[in-house]
Amino acid sequence: MNRLLILVIFLLAGMGQVRAQQIKFEIGKDSVFNAADDYAQTSEGFDVDITKKNVVNLGMQIAQDIAVANSNPDEMASALANKSYYRQRVDLNLSSALPERTNVYSIITFLNDNSGSSTAIVTISNLELEHFFNNNFKFRLGRLANTVSESQFFGRIALEETSAHVFGRRLFVNDALEFDGSFKKKGGPSFFIGLKPQFKPFNLKAVYGGIHQSLKNGLQFHGIFSVNRQFRVDMTKYLPDFSGTNAYFSYEAEMAYKRPYGSVFLNVGGNLGFVGLIPHASGKFDYISQLSPVVTNKGDSFKETFTPSGGFRLFPSKIFPSLKFLAQAGLEAEVQGALTDRFTSLNVCAYFKVNLTNRMVLTYYCTPQFIWQNFNTDYPSYIGGVVNYLRLSVTVGKPTRMFL
Repeated sequence: MNRLLILVIFLLAGMGQVRAQQIKFEIGKDSVFNAADDYAQTSEGFDVDITKKNVVNLGMQIAQDIAVANSNPDEMASALANKSYYRQRVDLNLSSALPERTNVYSIITFLNDNSGSSTAIVTISNLELEHFFNNNFKFRLGRLANTVSESQFFGRIALEETSAHVFGRRLFVNDALEFDGSFKKKGGPSFFIGLKPQFKPFNLKAVYGGIHQSLKNGLQFHGIFSVNRQFRVDMTKYLPDFSGTNAYFSYEAEMAYKRPYGSVFLNVGGNLGFVGLIPHASGKFDYISQLSPVVTNKGDSFKETFTPSGGFRLFPSKIFPSLKFLAQAGLEAEVQGALTDRFTSLNVCAYFKVNLTNRMVLTYYCTPQFIWQNFNTDYPSYIGGVVNYLRLSVTVGKPTRMFL
């Protein structure tokens, strides 16, 4: 394999004249930068300055995380893989605008926790190659970062749930090839169309499309629709007799009112023709996953996966300058099983972000869960629990995409 790689490099070098590129590394200072704010345009724009070619932007986020789960009955929390954890996380962010209308983004994450599975983990949280035709249309390939929903914790049903109910990360991570277009400068919508692959073995996993429209009065809405495929290797855990593949549809729609001082939103989503574990039930601290609320009949999937969520977010420091330390505060709620009698789960998320300095941020999540169920007789009909999550983070440089 190494010999093949070396041969490919020599062939590419010999195909034509190679011009040396002058590369500049930059860790810029910015007096107005605030690590508690959101910085990510993703599909709707560029997160690098495309006029500065070959400038490698460096940024790093260093975080200490603490999470503690409690439940009633206590056995629910005891059955979690980790009832609590203390971990250190470092996100190394590199991005650059390259020649020939190409941008590159990457976030490499170093994680050390007390889970016992490994002393240290290195993973690629974002690795994206972006080629644009003009300022309005582009292709994106790789481990993409997307942010569309105003939700800080619950959204993103139509593009799977790999980032739903993940503490400390708002951006949705999505392995895909995507085409994006934007007419925002003319007051029109932006849109995206993507293909999701499956690996081992390689296959087509999903096709998705979405549209986002912002209006001058602060209203905005988005809709996402996807066609997904389920494979036997992923389904036997919940449905041992599952064979072949199953295609199902996912949808998500959100209406929001967004102003500089805050936003409020209502989001609904779900699946059609689906079998398997319900959406948003596979998080590390999701108590409902222990009950295994599995959809076995495709005809019931609309009712059993329909999931509304809503909430608001405020920026107190922008409303009251005297509260400059309180950067964000919000409250959200999500209902799983809103249309079925088998189970109902109310998940609540209250959070705030405090600026100790512009680059040192204290983030707190409190996420109570209230579950009523009658389909699994091994567990009580009512289960309650709460997870407290605390993060202290320091940002160096200016990451082009913030995960906080």
